Amino acid sequence: MNRHFRVFDFAIATLRRNPMKTLVVVVVYSLLVAVLASLLLYLQACRREARHLLAGSPEIVVQRVRGGRHELIPVERADVIREIRGVGVVTPRVWGYSFDPPTGATLTFWGAESVPRSSVEFAVEEWDHQGLQTGWCVVGSGFADLRFLGIGDRFPIRRADGTLFAPRVAGVFTTTSALLSNDLVVLPTEDLRVIFGIDDDLCTDIAVEVHNPNEVANVARKILDIWPDSRSITRSQILQTYDALFDWRGGLWASILLTCVAAFAILVWDKGTSLSDEEIRTVGLLKAIGWKSREVMELKLFEGAVVSMVSLVSGIILAEVHLLWYDGYLFARVIKGWSVMFPSFPLHPELDATTLLICVALTVVPYTAASLIPSWRAAVMDPDTVLRS
Repeated sequence: MNRHFRVFDFAIATLRRNPMKTLVVVVVYSLLVAVLASLLLYLQACRREARHLLAGSPEIVVQRVRGGRHELIPVERADVIREIRGVGVVTPRVWGYSFDPPTGATLTFWGAESVPRSSVEFAVEEWDHQGLQTGWCVVGSGFADLRFLGIGDRFPIRRADGTLFAPRVAGVFTTTSALLSNDLVVLPTEDLRVIFGIDDDLCTDIAVEVHNPNEVANVARKILDIWPDSRSITRSQILQTYDALFDWRGGLWASILLTCVAAFAILVWDKGTSLSDEEIRTVGLLKAIGWKSREVMELKLFEGAVVSMVSLVSGIILAEVHLLWYDGYLFARVIKGWSVMFPSFPLHPELDATTLLICVALTVVPYTAASLIPSWRAAVMDPDTVLRS
C-alpha cells in the first residue's frame, strides 16, 4: 500500500508541474460532463413529473373527434359506457384552456365538485368541506405567485359572452407534482360551463375507470365499436407518448451537443496517439532509475483517474447548479416545448446510478484509457532508447 500511495503522490506532483495544461483539460472535461449530466438529469426529472401527473389518471379517456379535431361529447354517452362489463366509475369532465394576458400564461381550467384537502392549502374558516361552492376557485402555486394571488383574493375571468366573472380564491395547490397543478385553476363545474359556454348536455371528455387493468384494451375497443367518431386514449398510451416526446427532444439536444463530444474525442485521440517530449523523457528517467513498466502504467493510470474524478465531480456539481438555480435554462425551451407559455415549475433532479454510469462510460473510461495507450508504448521501450529519442 505504501508503494501505491507513493506512486499516487508522484502522479499528483506530475500534474502540478504543468498547472495550466492540467487546468485547461479539467475545465474542458468538466464542462462536457456538466452538459451531459444536465441533459440526463433534466430528462429524468421531467419523466418523474410525468409519472406523478399520470399516477391518478383514469385508465381510459373517451373523446369525440370530428374532422380530425377534438370536439365536445354528449354526456349521455357516459350512461352507455357504464353498462359495459368491467367498467367502474365513469365521469363526464369539463375542462379547457384560456390565455391570461397579464402573465402571458396559458391556464388549464378544470371543473370539479370537490378538491382533496391534502393537496390544497385552504382558507379553513371560509371553506365548505362538502365541496366547491359557486363563486370560488383553487389555483396552482406557480400562477398564484405570478399574479400575486392569495387566499381570499378575487381572480377576474372573462366569460364566453364577454362579461367578467371574479371568483374568490379559496385555496392554492400544494401537490407534489408541479407539472400537474402549476398552471391549474379548478372551479365548480357549473361556473366553468358558464365561462366556456358549454351546455349541460355536453362535456369535454369522459373518464373511464376499469376494474381489471388487463381489460383496458378490450373496453377501449368496445367503446370505439359503439361510437366510430370517438377516440379512446389509455393511460399506457399517454405514458408512451411522454416517453417518446422526452426521448425525441433529448435526442435533439444531444445532436446539437455533438460538436462538444467531437471536440472531446479529438482531445482524447491526441492524448491517445502520442506523448510530449517531456512526458517521454520522464518515462525514460523513471525506467532508468529502476521503475518497472507496471509502475509506469500505474502512474499514468493515477494521473488520468485524478483528472477524470475531479472533472466528473466538478461537472456534476455544475449540472446540479444549472438545474436547481437556473431551472435548466439551456434545455427548458426545447424539452418542455410549449410549456414556456405557462409559469415555470421547479424540477427535482436526483443523481442515480444510471446517469452516473452513462457519464463515466462516455467520458471517464475513454480519457483514462487514452492515458494508458501511449504510456504503455513508452514503458515497454528500452530506457536508453527513450532518453536518446
